[in-house]
Amino acid sequence: MERRAETAKTDRHPWPLILTAGLVSLIALSAAASESYLAVVVLISIAALVGVFRLAFRSSRAFCLTLANLAGVYACLFLFFYESNFQRASILASSLAFIMPLSAFVAGSFLHRDAITRVAVSDRMREGRHLLRIVTWLLPILAVGAASFVVPGMGASGGFLDAVLLIAMAAISAIVLGVSRHIAIFLLDTGILFEEFFRRIARLAVPAFAFLTFYSLLVILFAALYAVLDHVLGGANFRIDGALRAISFPESLYFSLMTLSTVGYGDISPASSAIRVVASAEIVCGLLLLLFGFNEIFSFARSHEQSSERRHEPPARSAH
Repeated sequence: MERRAETAKTDRHPWPLILTAGLVSLIALSAAASESYLAVVVLISIAALVGVFRLAFRSSRAFCLTLANLAGVYACLFLFFYESNFQRASILASSLAFIMPLSAFVAGSFLHRDAITRVAVSDRMREGRHLLRIVTWLLPILAVGAASFVVPGMGASGGFLDAVLLIAMAAISAIVLGVSRHIAIFLLDTGILFEEFFRRIARLAVPAFAFLTFYSLLVILFAALYAVLDHVLGGANFRIDGALRAISFPESLYFSLMTLSTVGYGDISPASSAIRVVASAEIVCGLLLLLFGFNEIFSFARSHEQSSERRHEPPARSAH
């Protein structure tokens, strides 16, 4: 009961839906940068895929969101191979090529509808899952994709290029059709892991916000110190884009953030000994803050989880 209640809370949480929608939208925009019609194909295909599983298989929202995310990953891989080897393929051929593996997964799911439905509505991870099973159906698909890099060297174009693309995607579709049940189990396990991840993130929201607040205050404190020192000391204290000049407050904020995070892009660098000393002190403060901050966040999470477990423990029976 506790597990189902936690899952229901996760299903009501908007962040998984927002992140999934954002990911799919970004992938579609990336496709539009190459070919505008591919963006439409990607969005419609993923929406149709999720709709079929939501309605026909009564899948949970977590399962559907995982399906949408992995369909987005597939879209990225397809775009990579398309732009590398098949960019001169026709609109019809490339659209069909993208849709074929997704359609094969839906067809395979209908062939094993009862088993897939049990998987899709389940809220527990499968027993006896092995990495070898995942590799077994991933390796042939990757092998077909790797073999497609021979195509540009052949100087293929027109109808021959379309035929090669469709044959390659037909081979991938055949593999997907045969292992659709294993893919569904993989989606279930991934979805449950996503649920657990967002449940833990929700628990850490308060301490993480407190940590980020203190981090931001430290950035602002050192940024103000840099601006004041630059004004008081006079002379050249910062080298900005290769030129020695006074630093503005927005630039000091940026320099403070880069220094505290120990990134240091080099576009702004200290040019005086006093600023170097302060920057060194900020780096040390940043490292100490990360060490103690993460330790406190994890300690809070452990104590919160232990107290939650104690609340759900059955009351001890009386000795009498």
